Amino acid sequence: MRIQSAVIIAQGITFMVVSVPKLVLDDQQKVEQTITFFQSRWVGMPIALVTCDELGSPTAYYGPGDLALQLLRIPPTAVPWKDLSIP
Repeated sequence: MRIQSAVIIAQGITFMVVSVPKLVLDDQQKVEQTITFFQSRWVGMPIALVTCDELGSPTAYYGPGDLALQLLRIPPTAVPWKDLSIP
């Protein structure tokens, strides 16, 4: 499985943001499963989720309040997205 993710350092906080389909954010159980999955691989790193439109612009964020606020302050073009391969 390939996903888009980015590690962001903002105001001294390092966290990972992962792009997910909207259907994930629409289901609280899927949100928690997704976050648990990524936290099990990047232990100790907070995880935020984002959905994007077809142009790559963020449409919704999910994560601890402080992370979501940090993401709102970062221009989408400044996010260092990378393809990540998950076995």
